[in-house]
Amino acid sequence: MRVRHVDVDTEGPVTDWPAEAIEALMDRGTLSDWRVLAAEIRRSPWGGLARTVESIAGWHEHYGVDALMRRVIGTAREEVERRGRLAYAEEIRRWRAETRMTLRQYARAAGTSASRLSAYEHGTVAPTTDVLGRLRHVVDTVRDG
Repeated sequence: MRVRHVDVDTEGPVTDWPAEAIEALMDRGTLSDWRVLAAEIRRSPWGGLARTVESIAGWHEHYGVDALMRRVIGTAREEVERRGRLAYAEEIRRWRAETRMTLRQYARAAGTSASRLSAYEHGTVAPTTDVLGRLRHVVDTVRDG
């Protein structure tokens, strides 16, 4: 895409582009241009480009593209959060296996409910740092005998 009236190296990474060039790309770009934005947003959903696109999309001046970009940002952020919950889930299941406790025993020892612990172990809910600390404390206590 050619960007008029903006000093930008269009061959350089889109992450280095000023907001004016990003807005021009959203306004007059093609599907291929928007795919470049979407790919970078997926790579870094809370990065500078994603925040810039989110701000520009909030103007509601780019029919269809604003909604598309907001959806790309939302989906990318949800995916990062989902992967984080699954990583916690794996770690918590490993800790419980190490203690050889049942779900109820481990939950009771950590001061939470069995249903909540199950949600953590399945990655449907992310534990708070407080709960993670308590779950870790239980496994550390078992290790130390």
